Amino acid sequence: MRPGFPLVTAAALVAAGFAGPAEPPVEVRICSTLDEAAPPGSGAVLLVFFSIECAVCYDELFEARYLIDKGGWPVKVVGVALELRDDLQAFLEKHAWTSPVVLDRRKVLFRRFKVDAVPRSVLLLGREAVFRDDPYLGPEARRKELAKWLTRFFSR
Repeated sequence: MRPGFPLVTAAALVAAGFAGPAEPPVEVRICSTLDEAAPPGSGAVLLVFFSIECAVCYDELFEARYLIDKGGWPVKVVGVALELRDDLQAFLEKHAWTSPVVLDRRKVLFRRFKVDAVPRSVLLLGREAVFRDDPYLGPEARRKELAKWLTRFFSR
């Protein structure tokens, strides 16, 4: 027996998931409609249109949630994506995303809010869009613009 064999075997068992209990998967919410993700009357909603294949897009998704949490604003973040369900599920579990995501394969929300490119954020009060970010701004400028609008609507 080679001296390194037990270490290699242990590493293989860990990689295969045989060593120790695995963490339970994150419970993700993939919804079919906006009403399912954020029922009418549930407060303000920030829709973040994104793609799992676009690093800037999903950075925008996580940054939006961080900004809302940090600011303490009463806004629910809802992702909107066009992906295949299994791919989206794997992505959300991998990144421990627990907020709802609308799977919009028929582009109902994309058309309703005139989204033709991702990433894009739309702030809703009720079901009315009161803010749409400018897709031609850089990520930092979009975050500042969103923070300005959130402060305007929800200043204490």
